[in-house]
Amino acid sequence: MSNPIYQRLADNLDDQIRQGIYTNGEKLPSVRKLAQQQSVSVSTVLMSYNLLEDRDLIEVRPKSGYYVKTPLKQAFEAPQLKHGSVTPKLVSTSQLVMDVMQTSSMAGAISFGAASPAADFPIIQQLKKSFGQLVRSTPFLGQGYCTHKGDEQLRRMLAQRSADGHVSVTADDIIIASGCQGAIGLCLKALCKPGDIVAVESPCYYGLLQLVESLSLKVIEIPSDPKTGMSIDALQLALEQWPIKTVLGVPNFNNPLGAQMPETAKKALVELINQYQISFIEDDIYGELGYTHQRPRAVKSYDTQDRVLLCSSASKMLEPQLGLGWIMPGRYMQEVEYQRFLSASNQFCLPQMAVAEVLNRSSFDRHLRLARDTYRGRRDHFFKLISEHFPSDVRLSSPQGGYVAWLQLPAGLNATELYFEAKAQGIIVAPGEIFSSNANKFKSSIRLCYSKAWTPARKEAIALLGSLVQDKLNHKD
Repeated sequence: MSNPIYQRLADNLDDQIRQGIYTNGEKLPSVRKLAQQQSVSVSTVLMSYNLLEDRDLIEVRPKSGYYVKTPLKQAFEAPQLKHGSVTPKLVSTSQLVMDVMQTSSMAGAISFGAASPAADFPIIQQLKKSFGQLVRSTPFLGQGYCTHKGDEQLRRMLAQRSADGHVSVTADDIIIASGCQGAIGLCLKALCKPGDIVAVESPCYYGLLQLVESLSLKVIEIPSDPKTGMSIDALQLALEQWPIKTVLGVPNFNNPLGAQMPETAKKALVELINQYQISFIEDDIYGELGYTHQRPRAVKSYDTQDRVLLCSSASKMLEPQLGLGWIMPGRYMQEVEYQRFLSASNQFCLPQMAVAEVLNRSSFDRHLRLARDTYRGRRDHFFKLISEHFPSDVRLSSPQGGYVAWLQLPAGLNATELYFEAKAQGIIVAPGEIFSSNANKFKSSIRLCYSKAWTPARKEAIALLGSLVQDKLNHKD
């Protein structure tokens, strides 16, 4: 779907600013001059400039014009992730994971621990309205469960939208599941048996580790870079040494680092998967939430032998309570369908119909543009708050999409201790140790979610968290 003229003009200027064609502090063409240059109306240029202001790229100076804004300098180095030996092991979830999950929804707490989307987007009201209209107009009682692969209209809409990630599928190539984690669970059940080895990123989202544990599988943790994600070289070494059954990863805006795998690495990953004749389970749940205007390609777009099973969900784009995910299982369609049948995971049709209706509207594309710009702005404000309130020697990842970041404390500080100290103050973070099967591996790091609006209370919470870190640093032995 083509973007409006003002959006395309803003995107072009955005790219020129980021490429250095317009430099920091440089004056942009006047509204009338740019309108003449581009053969558009003055109002179109004003809308474009307003959008660039919202993205925090330009600023207006009274009686002077529009200028490129000097960007906030991120004064932090990237985290240094230390990885030990890469060997398979069974996962044993610590009680700490349950504590984090329970306290993240604790009444009165200010949580940066749960990776939940913002709830202040207009599309949430549209979704509620769609539910109401469907309840009144659809004879769903007695016919309320979708069977087989899920609602056909939803699968058609997902097939159409998959083209944005350069993936070509039809509605028949898609299976609806219970959330992204439910989708990944079906894939693991279809591909593995107890005791098999699954390669995962390290650090790895704790929910995926719990899922692997529940299926009695072993994990082998592949080192990841805060910027580029899973190391393809390390994965190749692991494949040479161990009988890995499948690889599981989040190539686009990984949780918890926010890393984005380069396109060359995605191609190399597919080549490895083909070479070893195994599969790759691609968690693309954050793929639509990149801060640039070109959606990154899915690994599945490079899939030449149908060995990539792409999983995603509406939870990060819309509403987690929908519990709605999907799978594009490629050559493993029959096995995944069978596992869906065994799990009795026929879902209620109403949420599927409501999401299909929302996806079919142009307002969904507007929502994604708004969400991307909003999360980028909240990330930048997050950087600013960290720079103001935390010691200068903390390290911080720089996500280019999604809404989570990885913060590494100064040497010698214990992030799990910080978690309990912050919890006592009503502030919740996610301690690094829950993102590995080895509790000692990321003991000095925390994951923080910055999706919510920066209210005074949330700003104060970051300031208090920073003071707790500084206090620990001051009293370090």
